[in-house]
Amino acid sequence: MTDPVTRRTYGRFQIYGLSVLCFLIWSVAGCSSNNLKQFVRPNYDINAVKTVAVLPFRNLTSDNYAGEKIRSKISIELLSRGVNIIEPGEIFSVMQELKIKSVDSMRNNDMVSVGSMLKVDTVLTGSVEAFGISRGITVSYPEVSVHLVMFDTITGNIVWSAWRTSGGASFWTRHFGAEGSTLDNVSERVIKEAFDALYGH
Repeated sequence: MTDPVTRRTYGRFQIYGLSVLCFLIWSVAGCSSNNLKQFVRPNYDINAVKTVAVLPFRNLTSDNYAGEKIRSKISIELLSRGVNIIEPGEIFSVMQELKIKSVDSMRNNDMVSVGSMLKVDTVLTGSVEAFGISRGITVSYPEVSVHLVMFDTITGNIVWSAWRTSGGASFWTRHFGAEGSTLDNVSERVIKEAFDALYGH
């Protein structure tokens, strides 16, 4: 039979071990929090959107190709959800025909015109605000931040706007200097989570 002192000592170790486990779970969960802000127009049926034109993205990063990389990943994500997309070449031709020099200069009526010519339900654009490897004193980690804006092509109104960021270094990176995710993995996850929030709204 175990003496009372041994039982108390064993009990304290159990409680300590459980506390450490809870702290680790809380830390990991806290660092992977959903850094997402979004607006969805009330009563808008996103599931009725069958075809989307993904326009060029404004690139605010030092990576010259970040905008096109994110645009490509968005197209793949939409296709995986059964949504048809328009080829970039067709979009470019229509923008040239309408004398639209950049997405930044587009107004609501331009969204309607582009949508009408391409025969799509919505047009999607936005900006890439961070895309690269951030380097701290002792650790490096992928960082991605995007702003997505979807316009209805009948009214020209914004029906969805979302800002999503990867949230910086994970618990394991900050404490152990290990990061398993690549920039490609993180950017795909950021896009997927943004659309998960939209379709799960």
